[in-house]
Amino acid sequence: MEFVIGAIVVVLILFIYSMVSRKKHEAEIDRLDMKKTELLHRPVNEELTKVKRLNMTGQTEALFDRWRSEWDEIVTVDIPAIDEELFASEEHVDKFRFGTAKKTNAEIAARLDHIEQKVDGILMELDQLVGSEEKNRAEGEEVHARQREARKRLLAHRHTFGKAAPVLEVQLDVLTGRFDTFADLTEEGNYLEARELLMQIQSEMDMLQQKMDRIPALMAEVNHTLPAQLAEIENGYKEMKQDGYLLDHLQIEKEIAQLKEGLARCREFLMKTEVEETDLIVSEAKDSIEFFYDLLEKEVMAKHNLFKDDEQTGSTIENISEYNSKLIEETDIVKQSYQLNGEEAGVPRRLKEEIYHLEKQYEILHGRIAEEKTAYSFLYDELKDIQARIDEMKKEQDGFAAFLQTLRKDEVEAGEELQSLRLRIQNISRTVKQSNFPALPDYYRDLTEEASQRLNETTMYLNEKPLNMKAVREKLDAANGAIDLLANKTDELIEQVALSERMIQFGNRYRRTHPNIGPKLNEAELAFRHADYGKALELCAAAIDKVDSKGLKKFDAQYNEELKK
Repeated sequence: MEFVIGAIVVVLILFIYSMVSRKKHEAEIDRLDMKKTELLHRPVNEELTKVKRLNMTGQTEALFDRWRSEWDEIVTVDIPAIDEELFASEEHVDKFRFGTAKKTNAEIAARLDHIEQKVDGILMELDQLVGSEEKNRAEGEEVHARQREARKRLLAHRHTFGKAAPVLEVQLDVLTGRFDTFADLTEEGNYLEARELLMQIQSEMDMLQQKMDRIPALMAEVNHTLPAQLAEIENGYKEMKQDGYLLDHLQIEKEIAQLKEGLARCREFLMKTEVEETDLIVSEAKDSIEFFYDLLEKEVMAKHNLFKDDEQTGSTIENISEYNSKLIEETDIVKQSYQLNGEEAGVPRRLKEEIYHLEKQYEILHGRIAEEKTAYSFLYDELKDIQARIDEMKKEQDGFAAFLQTLRKDEVEAGEELQSLRLRIQNISRTVKQSNFPALPDYYRDLTEEASQRLNETTMYLNEKPLNMKAVREKLDAANGAIDLLANKTDELIEQVALSERMIQFGNRYRRTHPNIGPKLNEAELAFRHADYGKALELCAAAIDKVDSKGLKKFDAQYNEELKK
C-alpha cells in the first residue's frame, strides 16, 4: 500500500513539473513570436517610400537598392525561417522535449536579435539620408544667404578692408564654387556627401565672417590709432629730453622702433586676412604703449614731487633730530627717578645714530638732485625711502615719549592700588574680629601674615629711588593674589564656623534622649574651641547620623531656612 501511494506522489510531481515547464516554454514561444511580428511592422517600407521622393540617382539610388534588398531578404528569407523554428519548438513542447525546445528558443532569440540589428541599421541610415536632405535644404539656404550678405558688405565698405579686400573676394569666390559643388551633389542624389561638404562650408563661412568683423577695426588701429599714439609718445619723449629729463634708461626709441616693425607685420598679416596673428601683435602693442605713457607720466610726477618734497624732507630730518635731543635729555632726567633697562634707555641714542646716517643719505641725494645727472624717478624713489624711514622714526620717538610719560602715570596708579589693597586687608581683619571666632586656625594666620608681607614688599619697592616699575608691578600682582586668597578663605572660614556652631547646637538636642552621643559632641566642642572647625563638623555630623539617620537632612533644612531669614 505504501509503495502505491509513493508511486502516485511521484507521478503527481512529474505531472505538475511537466505542466509548469510547458507553460513556461509556451510563454517564451509567444514572446518570440511577438518580437518577430513587431520587427515585421517596423516602418521600413514607409521610410523607403520617402526616399523615392528624392533624386533617385547616384548615392541615393545605390543606398535605396541596398536597403530594399536587405529588407526583402528579412521578409522573404529570415522571417519564414523563424516561423519554421517556432513551429518546431511548439512540437518539441507538445512532446515534452523541454531541453530541445529550450535550445531551439535560444537559437530563435539570437536570430531575432541579428534581424533587429539589421532593421535598426536600415532605419538609422534612412533617417540620416532623409534628414540630411531636409537639413541640407534649410541650412544651405541660410549659409548661402550669409555668403551673399558678406559679399554685399564687402562691396559697400570695401575701403574699410584695405588691401585685404581682394583676398576676401577670392575667399568668397571659393565658397561660391563650393556651393556649386554642394548643389551638384544634391542634384546627383549624393545627400550624405553634400551634408559633409555643407558642414565644411558653414565652418569656413563662420571664419570668414569673423575676419570681416575684425579686419576693419584692426585696419583702423594698425594704420591710424596706434601709429598716432606712437608718434605722440615719440614727440613727448623728445620734448621731455629737451626739458632736461634723463630718459635713456627707458630705451623708448628702441621699443618704438620694434613696435613699428610689428605694425608693419600686421599690415602684411591683414593683407592675407590673418586676423589671429594681427590681434596678438596689436594687443601687445597696446600694452606697451600704455606702459610708455605710464613711464613718462611717472617721470613728470617724480620731478614735480621731488622738488616739492625735497626741502620739506630736509626740514623734517632737522625736526626729528632736535626732538631726539630733547628725548635724550628727558631720558637722563627720568633715569634719576626710574630704573630703565638697557634696551629702553638706549632708544634715543640708537635713533640719534640712525638720524645721523639718514642726514648723510639725504645730503648725498640732495647733491645728486642738483647735478641733474640721474632720472627723476630714481631720485624720487630714493627720497620716498628716506621719507618712509622718517615716518618710522617719528612713530618710534612718539612711542618712547609716551613710554616715559606712562612711567609717572604707572607710579601714581601703583600707589593708588597699594592703598586700595591696604583698605581691603583692613576690612577683612575687621570682619574677622566682628565674627568673634573662638580662635583662628594656623593656616589662616599664615595667609594673613603672607598678605601683609606682600603689601610691605610692594611698599618698599615703591619707595625705592630710582624706581623699578616692572618690579613694582610684579609685587603688586603678588599682593593682589595673596589678598584674593585671604578673602576667599575668610568667607569659607566664616561659613564653616557658623555651620559647625549651629550643628553642635542641633546635636545637643539629642543628649537627653541619646546619652551615648555626649562624648562625641564633647569632642566636637573641644575641636571647635581649638579652631579645628572642619574636624568639629565631621565629629558632630557622625554623632548625629549614628543616633538619627535622618538627623542631618533635618539639620540641612533648618539651617537653610535660617539663612533665608
